[in-house]
Amino acid sequence: MSRARRSAGRLGRSLVVVHPEPGRAARAARWCAAVATGLVVSCLIFGPSLGSMGLIGAQAAHTGREAPLRNRVRMLLVVGPATLAMECVGALVGPRTWLIPPLFGLLTLVIVWTWHALLTGPPGPINTIFAAAFSAYMTGHGYALTTLLRVTGLSWLIASLTSVVILSFDLLAPERGAVDEADEAVSAYRDRPDGCLARRANRMRSEAVFAVNNAWHVLRTGRRRLTGRTAARRDIEERLMGIHLNLVDVLRGESFPTSSLDIGENFRRVPLGRPSARYLLRTAADRGSRPRLVAARAAPAVLAASTMMIASPVGHAYWAILSSLIVLHMGASRADLTIRAAHRVIGTGVGVLCYVGIVALQPAPWVRVGIVVVMIYGLEVIVTRNYAVAVVCITIFSLMMTPVVSRADIAVLMRDRVVETVIGAGAATGMIWLVGRSAPVLLVRSQYRRTLRCIERVLADLSAGRLVTRASREDRRTMVFELGRASEILSSQRPDDPETLSRWQDVQEEVNLFGFDVMASCWRRLPGGDPAAARAHDALSRLLDSLPPISSRTIETCAFTAQVRAIHQRYMSESSRRTRAGG
Repeated sequence: MSRARRSAGRLGRSLVVVHPEPGRAARAARWCAAVATGLVVSCLIFGPSLGSMGLIGAQAAHTGREAPLRNRVRMLLVVGPATLAMECVGALVGPRTWLIPPLFGLLTLVIVWTWHALLTGPPGPINTIFAAAFSAYMTGHGYALTTLLRVTGLSWLIASLTSVVILSFDLLAPERGAVDEADEAVSAYRDRPDGCLARRANRMRSEAVFAVNNAWHVLRTGRRRLTGRTAARRDIEERLMGIHLNLVDVLRGESFPTSSLDIGENFRRVPLGRPSARYLLRTAADRGSRPRLVAARAAPAVLAASTMMIASPVGHAYWAILSSLIVLHMGASRADLTIRAAHRVIGTGVGVLCYVGIVALQPAPWVRVGIVVVMIYGLEVIVTRNYAVAVVCITIFSLMMTPVVSRADIAVLMRDRVVETVIGAGAATGMIWLVGRSAPVLLVRSQYRRTLRCIERVLADLSAGRLVTRASREDRRTMVFELGRASEILSSQRPDDPETLSRWQDVQEEVNLFGFDVMASCWRRLPGGDPAAARAHDALSRLLDSLPPISSRTIETCAFTAQVRAIHQRYMSESSRRTRAGG
């Protein structure tokens, strides 16, 4: 009973609390402007009723909305045609309802896994999959596929061009924002008070390293080379180089205070951004990866929800598919996902009531379009602050974009929406608690094994004196990326198994310290290879080879942490001794 009361209390608080997020309203205005332009132009050409269905295409322009121009254009050119292709798939499968559950389950598995594997980011893969489900529904109600494709394609094109035009007013805004975050994180770590607790100092150091790494990723995806093409771009790159040098000098001074900083090969020796797409896809296929967990929950939820809907009197599945996806497309904890499902049901109920009030006023067609735009803006402003309120906005604009011809159709539409939401959210909740109950330990064990393997490869580069080859740069880039991913996975999975994963906090701190010290080793002037790195590499290899196969069972973390610490301390002792001896 006490646990139920705590859960009910947490749900109640989540419904009324609005989390602050400064600057969200301004960013939402930019995002909404592109979508609104695509929607309005579509309505001007095809009429408000038919043109409103172009919202699916217009929302595709959200893809890469925080990315640099070059990367954003590339993502838009992938997601736009993919959305049109999904509409074709939906139209083909629509008349064969028995195919909908297995096909959409398979599509969900592939698209959700790929999206998370490549770290594509918000707004997620929902719109792409929903395009197929919506097409199956609309073509089953008499709309031609060619009409849907024309409306969706035009709205996507206009919205995408508008988003590019908006960004062109300040082309370097994403790069400048990433560098500002890196500067803030590095300054906070460098200027931390002397009495700062060790655990907080470690966290601040991690934040500084990962912020710099992310800034380089943003700059790298914004152009092909690290050489600036304009004075403004060169200024941003030089500023980041200075921030990076500042951080490296601090880290090198902490790890090897008597060594010299190697400036000559400085920016060829550091990890810059994310690993390659091939690496991301390969590691996402590993047992215990988060993309596999998210996809393994989302696909059967879509399968179950669509099957139940087809078997129900309602008979169509498109909104149940969306309700399942919108709950499960994120990699949050089970408790957070369950609350999200409850918000989905409650918000939909409130949204349907609001829709009743709106249609009772009999707004003109263009007023309806205006309400849709306002609701889209409201969604973007509030979605990360209070999800239940965001669902109210989603429900209103999605109901208003669905063509209806009579009051009877409106009543059926509202009834179906509530039934579909309950079934979709229920299927999602079931998968949350049935799939991946032992996943937290599996994910954490898999991730830290992978991180230590990356440290092992960099130690091998150091021992052989391979510091300026392309392969060695990739090794260091991957190591820093995995250090950041390990910290993020542990923090996200800990709420699902707090008792077990609390013991992994010491593992995280020791692995982070080891990794950052190994990274600092790459910034010293040392002739030839590093014998200390060779011995540390051999010791770490033996330790990793002795570990049991990765499973959902936890290991003795105290002994494991002590072994990693012993290798780390011996390496630092021998490396520092060699530095003091002059190599």
